[in-house]
Amino acid sequence: MTMARTPRTAPGFLQRYHHHRQHRAPVALARVVLALWCILGTVLSGPAHQATQELDSYFTTSRPVRIIVDMATQKPRIPLILYSDLKTTTTTTTTTTSTVSTPSSSGEQPLYRVNGSNGQACILLQVDAIITVKYKTKVGEEREADIYVPNDATVTGNCANDNSATMSLKWKVFVLFWSFARSPGGEGWYVDKIELTYNSSDRHFELIDQPNKTVRLTTGKKHSTMFFPTPVGKSYACNEKEIPLTDGKTHATVLLREMKLQPFKFKSNTFATEFWCKPERATRDETAPVAVGSTLAAAVLLTITGYAAYRYFKVKKVQYDTME
Repeated sequence: MTMARTPRTAPGFLQRYHHHRQHRAPVALARVVLALWCILGTVLSGPAHQATQELDSYFTTSRPVRIIVDMATQKPRIPLILYSDLKTTTTTTTTTTSTVSTPSSSGEQPLYRVNGSNGQACILLQVDAIITVKYKTKVGEEREADIYVPNDATVTGNCANDNSATMSLKWKVFVLFWSFARSPGGEGWYVDKIELTYNSSDRHFELIDQPNKTVRLTTGKKHSTMFFPTPVGKSYACNEKEIPLTDGKTHATVLLREMKLQPFKFKSNTFATEFWCKPERATRDETAPVAVGSTLAAAVLLTITGYAAYRYFKVKKVQYDTME
């Protein structure tokens, strides 16, 4: 009897064979992928690197680096000035002439002086003077201008005549003129005229109606009025005196305060014994007393008249009754 031969397959062999194929397939696939990756990397390595550089150059802007160096510059130094350290020097130039104006020795009021031919003072005036001028503006408004006679006014004068003398105080556009005279008997002296001359365009006269005009105001004609009569050999002294000036249209007053005046001097440069002015009486308003007196007089007159009329008619009636 013949039996057919069958291949010998053992269960263990088949299991190992299938297990070997299952594990070998992934390994082969991995080797193929790795080979392809290497080939691809070799091919693309050059272009990829170049592309990367192009992208970098596209998205990155190369700018030159600027180096800024701040050099320390020396600034000019401004000196600091302290006002407390400043010193001012004033130079005063004094001009000596035959007619001079110098401060008084007491330092209270300025002393104006006119020298004679012998160099001695022939006229001395010490005063604080203020001139008030009334004027009209272009719109018709009444105004007053106050002008102060300065300490440094230029003094000129003439003492050559024994019976008369003159003195002028000049500053800017103003001239204040004084005229002196002796009394007829020669026992005294007085001021016979004071005159003010000025130009109406001065800054004191704002909006004046008649600018650039020479105005001359005076006390009046010479010898028409005797101001400050004083015995010879004495100086006139007064605390305050007011002198009116006018030209008929414009009016002004010269206020003389703390005044001492002496012309016709020939021996010394100081004032002689003072002859004080008489105090001016205070003027009072007489309107009220006159009104009261007039009213009383009218009342008395009416009373007397009424009483007389009463007596007249009453006596007349009595006579008529007696006749009947």
